[in-house]
Amino acid sequence: MPVDESSKFFQLHNNMETMANIGGFWYQPELEELSWTRQLKRIHGVAEDFQPTYAKAMAFHLPAHRLFVDQLVTESIESGGSWSTESEIERADGNRRWVAISAEVTTDDSGYITLFGSMQDITAKKRRLAQLQEQAGTLKSTLDNLLDAVITIDSNGLIKHFSQPAEKMFGYSYADVKDKNVSVLMPEPYASEHDNYMHNYQRTGKARIIGIGREVTAQRKSGETFPADLAVTEVKQAGATHYVGIIRDITQQKENAKRLEYLANFDELTGLPNRHRFLDLVDKQLEQSMPVLVAAINIDYFNRVNTLHGHAEGDRVIKMIASRLRKLLGKSGWVARDLGDRFWIGLPTNGTAQDPIKRLEHIHQKLRTPFVTENQGYYLTASVGVAYSTEDSEENASELLGMADAATNKARNLGRDCISVYRAEIKTDVKRDLEIESQIRHALGQGQFECWLQSKVVADGSVDGAEALVRWRRADGQLVRPDEFIPVAERLKLMIPIGIEMLQQVAQVIHQLEQAKVPQAIAVNVSPVEFLAPNFVESVKEIFTEESASLSLLTIEITESLLVSGEEQVQQRMEQLRLHGVTFSIDDFGTGYSNLVRLQRLPINELKIDRQFVQQAEGNPKHKALLDAMLSMAKALNMKSVAEGVETAEQADYLLAQGADYLQGFYYAKPEPCRSWLEQQLKARR
Repeated sequence: MPVDESSKFFQLHNNMETMANIGGFWYQPELEELSWTRQLKRIHGVAEDFQPTYAKAMAFHLPAHRLFVDQLVTESIESGGSWSTESEIERADGNRRWVAISAEVTTDDSGYITLFGSMQDITAKKRRLAQLQEQAGTLKSTLDNLLDAVITIDSNGLIKHFSQPAEKMFGYSYADVKDKNVSVLMPEPYASEHDNYMHNYQRTGKARIIGIGREVTAQRKSGETFPADLAVTEVKQAGATHYVGIIRDITQQKENAKRLEYLANFDELTGLPNRHRFLDLVDKQLEQSMPVLVAAINIDYFNRVNTLHGHAEGDRVIKMIASRLRKLLGKSGWVARDLGDRFWIGLPTNGTAQDPIKRLEHIHQKLRTPFVTENQGYYLTASVGVAYSTEDSEENASELLGMADAATNKARNLGRDCISVYRAEIKTDVKRDLEIESQIRHALGQGQFECWLQSKVVADGSVDGAEALVRWRRADGQLVRPDEFIPVAERLKLMIPIGIEMLQQVAQVIHQLEQAKVPQAIAVNVSPVEFLAPNFVESVKEIFTEESASLSLLTIEITESLLVSGEEQVQQRMEQLRLHGVTFSIDDFGTGYSNLVRLQRLPINELKIDRQFVQQAEGNPKHKALLDAMLSMAKALNMKSVAEGVETAEQADYLLAQGADYLQGFYYAKPEPCRSWLEQQLKARR
């Protein structure tokens, strides 16, 4: 039967974009249908709307390889089975690339024959092998200075070369392993299976590793196992066959990824979910139309504990509070820790808050029981703000938490140590929002929203681009603080027209930089409501065309929250803009709820580390470790890193030493109107 392109198999092949430059294909000869994944089209250098046929596919192969590949396809369709080979193709742009092809024939219950396969661009590996062959006289010196281990074995699996990095990685000297089977470097069951695999490959030519990068489990001399990236190339020379393996220990990379994933979702001190994870839990409840009560719990005057007894003692008390809340809730609700002394509680409701509030009152009372450490007992109270949804509510999790926040402020104003439920009569903030909304609508189109720029600096202290920041200057010349109007504008979708005005000004700056032959990339923050607005992509292209500015100098900063909302639509728009040269940065990385697989899948070029991580790293080993993990993650994902909030020379020196690519903050430059920033850049380059 025909292949269903919505099937899991089709999705799997499209997701192969994140794997070692591998594309997938499937061919049904009876139907004369051939399908390629997006990555395979990229390998061939064709557009995403390219419709492959068998004849077109064969035409990409150079004549020296075309007949052999065609013969493999024909024979496998006639007799079944699988095959692997390497071939050289000529891309649509005329460039030649080496590819490794693996394919297998299947027949379904309806009798349809389908050839499934994968193709990997191995040009780099071919070039590397050619260089090794050309530089045979200096091979050992070169290999011994690589970070990766290089091991060569003969056709019997016996080790013939073992580089110095391999000695360090595995704990063996070359003398220990010379002429021994390479399986000594593998744990069971891989060690026992290795010879069979080698013999099977030599007999059939079917490879699972040769020419295909993959992750494997390796074993040190001590017996310790570790994850490694392995790439194996087959070398035939002077009538003998050898296999060159390049191995990279990815233990630290995996630990960093795992650690970062954990810290993105959980509070390190208490082990509780953090605010962002809590938001996700509440959102899932709301998506199922299940009413929920959320409570913000602020421990009253907790800063006194830290001031009088130190942060270590404060941390001990925080852990005790977390433990008590967890026990009081059991499995019938959720508890999370926010920053400092704030906790969140989520309780399912039956549409009214009566029963959950009774439980909350009980919890509130229990928090008054002293928390006793080795030093002394602490009598604490809490100000609690409550908000709840009903089956007819339209609030999302973020809005619900905002309502609970407002109720917490009311509890504080009432004298603390009480519970305040959000009510409709809490209108002060709403009234202010309405006033700001009216002023924003009046300001649109009046030139009141200005583009200010803050320089991004590289290691040598020179400016290499900037971030565009919106500033609102009223008609009376007074500047409005961004935190006063941006949240309102985002909530009411007024950031869409404001964003258009910003993009127009950014395009003008880029055009002037290009005219002066000092092109620099300008980053502009785009909120989720802007990015997902209809015609966003078309608007960006139109603005830059009108201003004669290059889209390749535009970096769009998106938030982590955007990545978890409508991923398919987000990815589609990112790809459309990427094709026109636009690059992407994750703004305030580490403050949201990122999925690392999603980060790998999307065309993201840069991770922007939020200022709080830079500020908190000083004098705090745990926060410094988190900062280091983020920088390592950026490198591991082959992305640039930008550290925000750099305010001291010590911070700058540390970040540069840890490999940060760009620094941004008051230590280097404050935001300034784009005209004055532009004048300075042009003057500096005269």
